[in-house]
Amino acid sequence: MLALPGQHPRADTAATNSAGPEFVSKYYQPRKSEIMDFLYSHQQMPVPTSNNTAVIAKCPQCMKVKRNSFTAHVDLEHGNYSCRTCNSKGSWQDYIKGFRKKKGENIKTISTSDIRGDRKSARFSRPMNEIESYSTHLQGNPSILEDVCIDTKLTKETLEAYRVGLAEYSSPESKLAAAGDGEPNHTPCITYPQTTLSYGDNQKFTIETTRLKACRLDDVQQPVAFDPVAPIATGLFGYHVAPAEAESVIITRNELDAMSAYQNTGIPSVSLPTSVYQLPQTVLPLLERFSKIYLWLDDDVDGQLAAESFAHKLGESRCFIVNTRMGDAQGPLTAHQALLQNKNLNDILSKASILQHDQIVDFHELRDEVYREFLSPDQAKGVQSTDLPALNAVLKGHRPGELTILTGPTGVGKTTIISQLSLDYCKSGVTTLWGSFEILNKRLAKKMLCQFAGKDLAKAPNEFDVWADKFEQLPLYFLKFFGSTSIKDVILACQHAVYAYDVRHIILDNLQFMLSQQGRSSLDKWDIQDEAIAELRKFATSKDVHITLVVHPRKENAPALDINSVFGSAKVTQEADNVVIIQKNAQGEDLRFLDIKKNRFDGTLGSIPYKFDNATMKIRGYTQQEMNDLRRRTQTSQKRSYGYDDGSYNPAANLAQDTF
Repeated sequence: MLALPGQHPRADTAATNSAGPEFVSKYYQPRKSEIMDFLYSHQQMPVPTSNNTAVIAKCPQCMKVKRNSFTAHVDLEHGNYSCRTCNSKGSWQDYIKGFRKKKGENIKTISTSDIRGDRKSARFSRPMNEIESYSTHLQGNPSILEDVCIDTKLTKETLEAYRVGLAEYSSPESKLAAAGDGEPNHTPCITYPQTTLSYGDNQKFTIETTRLKACRLDDVQQPVAFDPVAPIATGLFGYHVAPAEAESVIITRNELDAMSAYQNTGIPSVSLPTSVYQLPQTVLPLLERFSKIYLWLDDDVDGQLAAESFAHKLGESRCFIVNTRMGDAQGPLTAHQALLQNKNLNDILSKASILQHDQIVDFHELRDEVYREFLSPDQAKGVQSTDLPALNAVLKGHRPGELTILTGPTGVGKTTIISQLSLDYCKSGVTTLWGSFEILNKRLAKKMLCQFAGKDLAKAPNEFDVWADKFEQLPLYFLKFFGSTSIKDVILACQHAVYAYDVRHIILDNLQFMLSQQGRSSLDKWDIQDEAIAELRKFATSKDVHITLVVHPRKENAPALDINSVFGSAKVTQEADNVVIIQKNAQGEDLRFLDIKKNRFDGTLGSIPYKFDNATMKIRGYTQQEMNDLRRRTQTSQKRSYGYDDGSYNPAANLAQDTF
């Protein structure tokens, strides 16, 4: 069997968030902007050459002898470098190793599983010989096997090749129902093993199961449980079907898609570890041996954006993006749908195209992307909020590449609201990175866990493990920074999170705490803040992630805040795509609003009243009856609304009738 490049045969792959250097594929080619950003951020001041695709910079080897040695030629197209003085040469990763600062370049993120520490060991709930027998159980149960084959159009041979099994697992809901009162009920499940190749004591590579995904029999893609909750090692569903000599592989979003692609094309196919569009850094070494990778993700806006992101991470030169619909609006969205519709999957695969990475494109190259947005208008608007539907009516959705400013008076609940909304989007599959510079991670995680459970778990400690296990499945990570932190260090950590975990939403709470005690004078502080805003704006656009930045308001006597109340220069709100202000009601009524003052997407503005529910520790929108009562009370006091005699500021009056 073939050893996996970049990985020691006995390396422990369980530490997915270790502080070691991040793995980068040898096929990875940095963009010109990434090379130049790195050189300038490390005070390299690259020198142009007669060749517009190369610059001269310091040689990391010569620097050990002479500090200012501009003798390295860096290829801006591929990142390779060579030095004419010491004759050293290497890849872009070889080059940057010489400039890495041990402290500054360490991974600054932790996952939800890290918060729990070693309280619960990440091991299988059952003996391995029992886990390995599940495939035999399914093959030995003809009635269930036949039902699965009929429903999915997958053959018995395909299911057997992928080691799909049959077992009983208990759902989190049944565990909650049985909390403290006995054993939970077990549900018959289809099991999907994630596997890897392990170098055993017999000095041969063998198939090792690293994790099991159990799904309902009546819905073979609806997860019931993961065993173990946290993966003990890196693996992929279907990885073992690729023989040692395989040069091509197909990556799909889920297990049914992988088996469908393999069954009809014969090319080894694997699926992402979870249904979230996330290709973990620890998976990359498993894919290093393939020279051609087909990215067969959902043929919609989100799926194709993820495919482009994965292609850049894996190396654009070896990645081909599959468009399942092939221009047909009624065509299948996924490989499994194509199988159900009796499409020719080989024909679909043959039309896969390599990612275009030129800086200038014409409409012909944009045509498919524009067409896809017409086919999926809701996805073009962004991820919808389920906790606060009224927010969708104004902002339309949560979109990548945007910068949102959230502000409000002290003690109004900014952190509570943004933690709830971040959980809301995270549950919809938006991989999220939290950076709290004011509250310790354990305190923040405690609040978020209670919001996730919808109850104060201090009053139900026997339910902690059940909710913590579910919470641990979220694609959620936390920055380890606290208090005053350089914006460069924050950006470096965010860059790693985007690359390693495919983060799509970054929350920074808050700007003042992050930049506190920086700058010698008040003028320096303004410059530092403007620089931070510019860096965050640039990062959101270049990395196509949504950044939510909490900013304190100015100290003003006015009862209501406006867009000019945001602390700092005008640059803060000018650079933002969205500005959301939490308003208090000046009339003494226990009423608060989310006041959208800027919306660059379509210009819609408005105010959303909400109530805080102490039982769930979350906010909720008003019911229609509560809204009608609110409008009546507002109309009777129009002249004195919110402290303005002329009623010029009246959030309730700005509410659309169909908002609720």
